[in-house]
Amino acid sequence: MYAQHNPSVSGRITDEKGQPIPGATIIIKGTTTGTVSDEQGAYKLNVPPGSVLVVSSIGFTTQEIAVNERANIPVTLSTGSKGLDEVVVVGYGTRKRSDVTGSIVSVSSAALQEVPAANLQQALQGRAAGLEIQKVGTTPGAGAQIRIRGERSITGSNDPLIVLDGIPFEGGSINDINPDDVASVDVLKDASATAIYGSRGANGVIIISTKRGKPGETHISYNGYYGITDVTKKYPVYNADEYRALRDISPWNQGYMPEEQESIDKGRSTDWQDLMYEHGFITDHNLGVYGGSANGSTFSLGGGYYRETTVLPGQDFTRYSLRATIDSRIGKRLKIGLNTMNNVGVRNGSQFVNPVFAILALSPLMPAYDNAGNILQSPTGNVDERQSQYNPLYLKHNNNDWADRVRRLRTFNSLYGEYEIIDGLKYRLNLGLDYSQQESDQFQGADSYFRPKRGNTASVNNEDAWGYTVENLLMYDKTFAQKHHITFTGLYSIQESHLHNTSISKDSITEDFIQYYDLNQSSPTAPLSLGGSESSWALISYMARLNYVYNDRYMITLTARRDGSSKLARKWHEYPAVSLGWNITKEPFMKKAPFISALKLRAGWGQTSNQAVNPYTTLGGVSGYITQGTNRVPVRYNYGGTLVTGYVLSSIPDPSLDWEYTKNTNIGLDFGLFNNRITGSVDAYKAHTNKILYAVNLPASSGISGQFVTNVGEMENKGLEVAISTINITSNSGFTWSTDLNIFLNRNKLLKLNEGVTQNIGNQLFVGHPLSAIYDYTKLGIWQQNEAAEAAEYGAVPGQLKLADISGPDGKPDGKIDLNDRSVIGSGQADWQGGITNRFAYKGFDLSVVIYARVGGMLISGIHQPTAAYLTMLDGKRNGLKVDYWTPDNPTNEFPMPSAQMSNPPEAISTLGYYSASFMKVRSINLGYTFSQKIISRLKAQSIRLYVTAQNPFTLFSPYMKAGGVDPEATGTGTTGFVSVPGGNISNRALTIAVTTPPTRAFILGANVNF
Repeated sequence: MYAQHNPSVSGRITDEKGQPIPGATIIIKGTTTGTVSDEQGAYKLNVPPGSVLVVSSIGFTTQEIAVNERANIPVTLSTGSKGLDEVVVVGYGTRKRSDVTGSIVSVSSAALQEVPAANLQQALQGRAAGLEIQKVGTTPGAGAQIRIRGERSITGSNDPLIVLDGIPFEGGSINDINPDDVASVDVLKDASATAIYGSRGANGVIIISTKRGKPGETHISYNGYYGITDVTKKYPVYNADEYRALRDISPWNQGYMPEEQESIDKGRSTDWQDLMYEHGFITDHNLGVYGGSANGSTFSLGGGYYRETTVLPGQDFTRYSLRATIDSRIGKRLKIGLNTMNNVGVRNGSQFVNPVFAILALSPLMPAYDNAGNILQSPTGNVDERQSQYNPLYLKHNNNDWADRVRRLRTFNSLYGEYEIIDGLKYRLNLGLDYSQQESDQFQGADSYFRPKRGNTASVNNEDAWGYTVENLLMYDKTFAQKHHITFTGLYSIQESHLHNTSISKDSITEDFIQYYDLNQSSPTAPLSLGGSESSWALISYMARLNYVYNDRYMITLTARRDGSSKLARKWHEYPAVSLGWNITKEPFMKKAPFISALKLRAGWGQTSNQAVNPYTTLGGVSGYITQGTNRVPVRYNYGGTLVTGYVLSSIPDPSLDWEYTKNTNIGLDFGLFNNRITGSVDAYKAHTNKILYAVNLPASSGISGQFVTNVGEMENKGLEVAISTINITSNSGFTWSTDLNIFLNRNKLLKLNEGVTQNIGNQLFVGHPLSAIYDYTKLGIWQQNEAAEAAEYGAVPGQLKLADISGPDGKPDGKIDLNDRSVIGSGQADWQGGITNRFAYKGFDLSVVIYARVGGMLISGIHQPTAAYLTMLDGKRNGLKVDYWTPDNPTNEFPMPSAQMSNPPEAISTLGYYSASFMKVRSINLGYTFSQKIISRLKAQSIRLYVTAQNPFTLFSPYMKAGGVDPEATGTGTTGFVSVPGGNISNRALTIAVTTPPTRAFILGANVNF
């Protein structure tokens, strides 16, 4: 009744681009009276005279605004300055950043939308300190490798836990999440922040909060864009004249094909990349309906469609998404809610459709078409490959010739009920149900591009996964005597996960049009391969977290968790964590430094552990098959006069397999200067891991093909993270300029392996070096003509690789190059990395530029390793990457002279594929215009914004690209995409570059419309 006698104030809350911010909280300072903005950012509130409004929203800077008898107060919240009053998600709740004692970084929905992307990995790259995201593919729908503060495990998973609306989102692809559905992303980095998630949070936690309905009228929103993509940079290959020059100096002695000789006579050449590359497109459309009632019940409905093609035929990714949320209040104390997210993704061309090798290797002297204008079937420049390599132009016309499809269905659902027992004390029940089904289909038609001179083949792999989570939460939040704020969270949870798959592959399908749909229609005598697997695991957890804040000045957080895992021999483990905070700004002596608007010191310590191994590792295993080459052969033996099926031991267990433990220490400082015109944080951390989960390869004499997983060794990660946000200019004319900058580094080091073991060359593990260490010969250059005598001492001649004589059997240089001369020559670890975003706004116009940089480290370019891609063999047999090779007239130190043996020893040619991994890229440039209220009111709309975006327009700096590479970011891990394994060991952990679809850039036109 009191509020009804007070005047009302209303307004609209928007971001820096003029877009409405739904769900912003508006509270009268010093009270609990308030409201939230609706989907269009509008609010209305009755206020007493002299009131001050406190306006906040997750991911935005909190503002305090004096009412001063005004009836209309529009509010613009900034994402560029992140003060201590910013609201962040901490896991099982939210909290003001001023009360947070752990290391947490947040990324708002507005920041994510600055980089139009197929998935969250791409949108988050370079946006948060300590969050390292590296691409592992260039085809549409490709994922990325995510690491938070480095790697801790050798065999166990290093992937962070994804939590979606409070429920763990495990066992799948982040492609299953539509980025437009995301309201905010919060990254929990240190043990004091992640301990509440126990063993699942050992590698950090990414909390994703999705959009929900808001009280008020029902509104409709549309966000969509369409763009054209093209090749950012073509692979550099030899043109016709350069190809002839290479052949003339190479060992090639089979001459030219008749068609090639004709091209030489006519001066004709073929650019296979120009013939094959097309314009692709990228499009995304999302429609949402939001609303709610006066009692706080809300709903939201949404649907999305995303499609991306690339520059090569047969490669695309499509996602359909539907979601709905309901939050309903029943009386004053009970609240229930439902969230359902459903996605279907279809990815074509990700399993075997990769014609790039042929495009680069085909002779530029061979024509693409015959004299009648038909596609020339096999335009190779040598007789050997005429039977095995067809013209890639056939891929532009797929007449039941092939199918390469992965279709994935994911439905993720959560239900909650929350009851306020007494003021400040709540019980909450969270139920999560997750189901996914993935079907991977392959078909290659008879005598087609993928099966030249061979019959057809098909395969189908079906995988089903489902799981549930039940969480019981008791939460207490109370302030006593206006100075003592206590928050307590207690948890008991159960989680189970189940997965199984079945597979079949068959040759000699009756007709090509049947493809993979009915493998029964095939020759009964053709080989048949069947497979399948199953795994299940469970986790039971107890957790308690107590947070105490005294007078907004001193704070402490205590966390304890106990996990029981079905995966390990030692089932249970406890995790303690403690963190402290001191809000120095609240101290009286800080009044002498008015330019310091915020200053908080944080310190934390905690332990986490990792149990991310296969569920049945502690049980060992048997198999009904043995591997012979690339074939799986059933185990058969004679039992008397009968041939029966048998089993062989495939893996042995470690009955004492334990958790992988990590102790983490973090010290941080949050600051704000000049009334929060400059805000930021600095964090330093150190993590020590012991009992590392490690899969040991057993000797062949054991007769056991599988690995032996055990605990061994120690590892260290330590680093520094700096994040700064500035409001550079805010003028009376309406011009604003703000900047977000983050820089971080991590130093990973393997401290110990087995007792007395300092290196494991086969698995690329070296004590005292990072997990990404690269072990090989050291390339000094190319032997020159004036070094002929010295080269001869090492069994080499001018024009061959010049290698460092590092060590002999006795540890000293011995005048010859052999295996003893290999050493750790670098690692994939960056010296530092980060990103910068600049935002400008002026009278409805907004401009943002997002840049990502990675400096230092060594990359492995398989496309430059002769035996990894066969594109730098320099033997004249085929075309390849254009490199600076040695000749008597071109005494370079880059690549050796084309010859039968480019190096002594031959395997040292792997050193030709190591380059600096440094680069700086412009991720996106966005220019938008938000129409004024006067214009959009005529259209009965709430807001309209049109924008254009250049996505990945160019690379500012990259030594690798300068040396001939097309993109310094990885295309996969290990030897994925390699034609064969090059000399020098490459671990499965290594990020590598293989021959694949070239990187693309996009030019996009989009709109954000709200009604």
